[in-house]
Amino acid sequence: MDKKQNPVRWGILGAARIATAKTIPGMISSSWCVPYAVGARDLSRAQNLADQFQIPRPYGSYEDVISDPAVEAIYIALPNHLHVEWALKAAKAGKHVLCEKPIALTASEAVELRSVPPQIKISEAFMVRQQPRWEKLRDILRSGQYGAPKTAQMLLSFFMNNPDDFRNRPEFGGGANYDLGCYTAMTARFVFEQEPLRVVAVSELDRHGVDTFLSAILDFGGGRHASFTVSTAMASAQTLHIVCERGFIDVPKPYVPAREEASHIDIDVSPSHDMSDVSTTSFQPIDQYAQEVENFSRAIRGQTAPFFGIDDAIANMKVMDALFASAKTNAWVEVAR
Repeated sequence: MDKKQNPVRWGILGAARIATAKTIPGMISSSWCVPYAVGARDLSRAQNLADQFQIPRPYGSYEDVISDPAVEAIYIALPNHLHVEWALKAAKAGKHVLCEKPIALTASEAVELRSVPPQIKISEAFMVRQQPRWEKLRDILRSGQYGAPKTAQMLLSFFMNNPDDFRNRPEFGGGANYDLGCYTAMTARFVFEQEPLRVVAVSELDRHGVDTFLSAILDFGGGRHASFTVSTAMASAQTLHIVCERGFIDVPKPYVPAREEASHIDIDVSPSHDMSDVSTTSFQPIDQYAQEVENFSRAIRGQTAPFFGIDDAIANMKVMDALFASAKTNAWVEVAR
């Protein structure tokens, strides 16, 4: 698709690093997208972003971006507690919405988004699901070639070294579970393609009351479990291991693959611990943020593209609700239906 062939005109709410370092460059690199307007809390900040990325229309408020009649889709890169408020405002103004994760602070908040007109597309910005590697992983699991998946284990962490980051503030939806646990909960649901029955979690809170560490088990029934650890107080790490009945699947660097190196899926079908029978499927380097905004734009234009709507986002928030509830008591908590 050529830029002249009606690309989607995007408005960006917020000047967070995820927008400036990842998503806006992704829009620029895709022929399906044009970053058309940007809004920040003060006009000078929006103007700086507009100058940096050659965005035509900078605004000193989020309302002005939403009110721009030329803007078709809104990307929300605001602190977590503002996601539902601005997603609702954008959707009710007739704009499609790609909202950074987590889409809400609770499932009941996320349910409010069902009130928007049905023709409006709303999606939670889990960019990892747009990787061709993740699409291939789902094909492998669905094929049954290695039997049913029985367990998935995930680790996702980094060391938070900015005390002023909103992710350190509980009232803004800070903490490791909101920031990282939403990814690992989504991954477990992606692997098993259903919702967990119950969860159990333990966490550590810092002096501000946000969790810097959380470990959990998700019970999908029938002897199928997922487990994960997330932390904002450990070295950078990311893993995804899936054990099926007849194969061990390793997805190296599952969430943030190297942009300039091939990524892989490795599958070991050796019948014994002291043996190895590994096959590797390789994938070309990809900008998963560009893939994310391109696929969302294609969906807006009526093209076939991977798309996860509001029902998926609500289901993930129900798991998050259960994880938070369990972390308070370290007891099993049923996931709401």
